[in-house]
Amino acid sequence: MKKTTSLIVLLLLLQVDVALAGVVELLNGDRLEGELVSIDEEHLLWRSTNFGEQQIKKTNIKNIHSDVALKINGNKLPCHLQPMDAEFLRYHCGDPNRIKRASLLRIKTLMPYEEFKKGSYTHQGRINLWGAYSRGNEVRDEWNAQGEFSLRRNDFRHLFGGEFSRASWNYSRPQKRWNSRYALDWFFGEHWFWYNSVLAGADPQRGMRTYQRFGSGTGYQFFDNKTMALSLRSGLALHQESYQLPADLVGDYALEDDFMALGMALDFRYNLPWGVGFFHNNELLQSTEQDPNLQLKTSTGLSSKILERIYSEFKIDYWLDTDPQPTRQDKDTRMSLGVSYKW
Repeated sequence: MKKTTSLIVLLLLLQVDVALAGVVELLNGDRLEGELVSIDEEHLLWRSTNFGEQQIKKTNIKNIHSDVALKINGNKLPCHLQPMDAEFLRYHCGDPNRIKRASLLRIKTLMPYEEFKKGSYTHQGRINLWGAYSRGNEVRDEWNAQGEFSLRRNDFRHLFGGEFSRASWNYSRPQKRWNSRYALDWFFGEHWFWYNSVLAGADPQRGMRTYQRFGSGTGYQFFDNKTMALSLRSGLALHQESYQLPADLVGDYALEDDFMALGMALDFRYNLPWGVGFFHNNELLQSTEQDPNLQLKTSTGLSSKILERIYSEFKIDYWLDTDPQPTRQDKDTRMSLGVSYKW
């Protein structure tokens, strides 16, 4: 009798354990018991009861069942899943009567809420180098280094970037151009984020001894995965400039300026087959003064994979300043071919 009672209790415990375990259903009919671990741009990391951790492509998932409270980007409260509707994840956070929907393909943060409180990081970046050296009829020394790095922890994303170039022709005094920037994005929704940014640099070839910019506003992240990234930002910026004027100028010229401006920026990236990628970003700044000044900078290019993480990169940069400094042109165009390292 005792053996029979023990067996019944054991079976009940097994049934409870199975009932509490999550299940992911695939489009081909397979079912994996276990529990959700995390998510990235293209995959769901699932800890299977029988097969350990498995990476499952988002496009292969039909449904996710889990009784565990989850962290879903843009929601402060723990969320609980409901049956999916096609590619859309259905869930509620706090109020069971308020069901939310979001495409599983676009969700960037999905993990057990307890793991979220401990914190986890994802990062990516690139470094680009190009240069020129010539002697003879032309004497030229020029090199350029650019870098970008992003670090995301749950609802916060840190963006770092910078550029440094040095150019000299016919043994002239080298011209140095540099800038560094930082932005903090807070995702308060599945796609919406609030950004705060700071930029500082110098560009003597365009007559700017130094410049600084402080910006704040909102943005919308349409996509952000290994295939495509698209975001749009708009807000206000305080822009400050100090000028490097030629010594032979005569007259009364301002040596510095600061103004408030409306800003918009777009960042787009698309990865084609065979390791080829296309990217485009632009930033528009329109001052709010009575005599408005417009500044535009765009970068458009192609990258092609050479080796693992090593890419060749062709890029066209374009600048427009409708109120340039004396003796300076209002437009600049630069084409460059270099090598990038991405991770």
